Amino acid sequence: MVSEQMLTEVKKLFCNDASIMVEAGLTYIHFPSLTLPPGNTPGAIEALVCLSTRDGYNTRLFFSEPVAGKGQNWSVHSILGKAWHTCSWNYVEFSGNPTNVIAQHLRAFK
Repeated sequence: MVSEQMLTEVKKLFCNDASIMVEAGLTYIHFPSLTLPPGNTPGAIEALVCLSTRDGYNTRLFFSEPVAGKGQNWSVHSILGKAWHTCSWNYVEFSGNPTNVIAQHLRAFK
C-alpha cells in the first residue's frame, strides 16, 4: 500500500526514521519523532498513521500521548503492543499519497 518512493517522500517531509509497520492486516507508518505545528506541547511526538479504514475513520493519526489542549474526544487504542492516543478528526481520505493524509491530520493541531 505504501511504496518505497512514497515512504522516501514521507521521510523527507516528516521524519527521516519513519518506517512501515503492519498489524492485523492494517498498514501503519511509524514516526519515532513527528514534529507538530508550532505552539503544541510536546513539540515532537512518537506517532503512527493508519492509511486504512479503522474504527469508523477513513484514516487515523495516533500519538504516544495526548497533545495538550488540542483535539476532542481523545481515546486510547492498543496497537503493536502499545497504548496509542487519538482524537476525533474524521473525513481524511487516503488518496494514494500518504504525505497528504499526514498533512491533513496535522491541521487538527494548528
